[in-house]
Order: sequence, then structure tokens, then C-alpha cells
Amino acid sequence: MSILSQSGKIILVRQPVSGRFGIHRLMAMLSSNQLGVGWTGTEEISVVTFNAKRTICKILHIDAYGTDCTTRILNYGKFRTILQEDLLPVHLSRNELELLLNGGELPDSQSSSMQLKEAV
Repeated sequence: MSILSQSGKIILVRQPVSGRFGIHRLMAMLSSNQLGVGWTGTEEISVVTFNAKRTICKILHIDAYGTDCTTRILNYGKFRTILQEDLLPVHLSRNELELLLNGGELPDSQSSSMQLKEAV
């Protein structure tokens, strides 16, 4: 089962966002550009955020049919690879991001020089 939408742009927010924020607060932050995304308000988008402890991931997805917010909480461990200082990938494929969200880290074959690909 896929966590991410199969279409639209995926934006990975680098700054921590409270894991307590829900769909209304995340939409307000996105609309007022507090997340630094620059969303037009009409395009399909998935915004991926993590809390400061790196244990909770929130995915806000907006498309023509509406808005949904998915929360991924790790039972143990952290989303280590993505948020450690100097290890933040700039480009990830949709499949690599799925692996990260399901297991908390990327396979060892991935290096810190990856770049976040804006999927279309």
C-alpha cells in the first residue's frame, strides 16, 4: 500500500513542524507560506513534514477532490536519514521517499548527495 499519491508535486519541508498540528493548522501554514513552499492554491501537492523528535511524519495532500492529512508514527526509532544534519537529501524519488516513510531510513546504498526530485 502506498502512502503517497501517485501524481502531483511532493515537497519535503526541512524545518520541524509540531506533530500535534492537524489538517487545519497545516493548511493555514501552507496557505500563508510559513512552510516556504510557494504553493499557488490550485496545483496538486503533497507536503511532507516531520516533528522535532523525528518520530512523527505528517503528509498533507491536496488535489482537485479535496485535502487529506496522513500521520505516520514510528513505534520505535526515528526518521534518522532524512533529518540528521548534513544528511538531508535534496532529491529523492517517489519510491525512495516511500521506503523512508515505511521504515524510517533509506537503504545503505543511498548517499548523502541525493536530491529531492519533484515528481509530476
